Amino acid sequence: MSRYPFVEYAREYMESMRGYYSEATYTRYLRRYERMGREMVDHYKAGRISTSSPRSMTPEDVRYHLTYRKGLGYSASEYGHEVTTMIVLFDYCENTAVRTCLRKYPLLRPVNKHVRLPSLPRSDTDRILRRMAEVSGSDDCRLVRSYAMLAVFLGCGPRTKEIRFIDRADLDTEEWVLDIIHVKGEDTYGNPRTVPVPPGFRPIISRYLELRELHNPSRSPALFPPSRGTNRYMVGNSVRKVLSFALDDLNLSADPRTLRRSFGQNYLDSGIDSIESVSVLMGHSTTQTTEYYYARRRNQKALEEARKTFDDSALVPNPEGIEQPSDESQT
Repeated sequence: MSRYPFVEYAREYMESMRGYYSEATYTRYLRRYERMGREMVDHYKAGRISTSSPRSMTPEDVRYHLTYRKGLGYSASEYGHEVTTMIVLFDYCENTAVRTCLRKYPLLRPVNKHVRLPSLPRSDTDRILRRMAEVSGSDDCRLVRSYAMLAVFLGCGPRTKEIRFIDRADLDTEEWVLDIIHVKGEDTYGNPRTVPVPPGFRPIISRYLELRELHNPSRSPALFPPSRGTNRYMVGNSVRKVLSFALDDLNLSADPRTLRRSFGQNYLDSGIDSIESVSVLMGHSTTQTTEYYYARRRNQKALEEARKTFDDSALVPNPEGIEQPSDESQT
């Protein structure tokens, strides 16, 4: 090992995870480890920790670093990421120092306080649909394309990576269903899925498909091809730029994740049978992810459904105080 064992082990670990993490996550994790490595070297040179190697660091070494990071005043989420990335690296190095430190010093454990980010209110969704109906008669390809992309995000719930690689052939305009094939984690845990396109979003998509044939210079198979150059698919920044035309036109503050959360919440609010169905449509492997980050039955909806159960005699109070016969006594 070199003078910088922390970074070397981190790079070795990240290389073992290549293909499991998306490129964006891979880059983000590696940058975090490189920053940690610099800090570990500084701690070691100052005599505050016994080594900078994640294979040999002790619980007390970990304690010093976590105390240092916590003292910088970062958010609970940022601190939680720090702890998580240390745990997985140390586990890879077969060193239990981080887990031992957290058991020994429970105040250093991340605070697991999560607030689900909001989805669009129904009034905004209705406003989007009204404006889409107006734009569906337009010849402005840039605006129509932007609203069509907004329709796919809000009506079908893909991630940014997924919408980039949707092909025109993946959209069936007879049955009005969309096959999302290139999903997050497609080589490992991700599963392709098919989602319906709601009726309100179909006119703007149909209009876009008419104009798409005139604005596809590279003859790309993508549903949303780049408007110039030879690339067959957009990059992530281009997707956000295209989407921004419609959002600016609406004077609406939103991003692809907001639209994805709204997709799930809209289905729950509309009375879909279960959170499991929404989870499948969103491409989640468990309903926990759906409920924790994206959508959950609203309290008012739960209240209405609870009231419907009052017709069940088991929930109706017995005003006479008379003991009801059991099933056994009736046999």
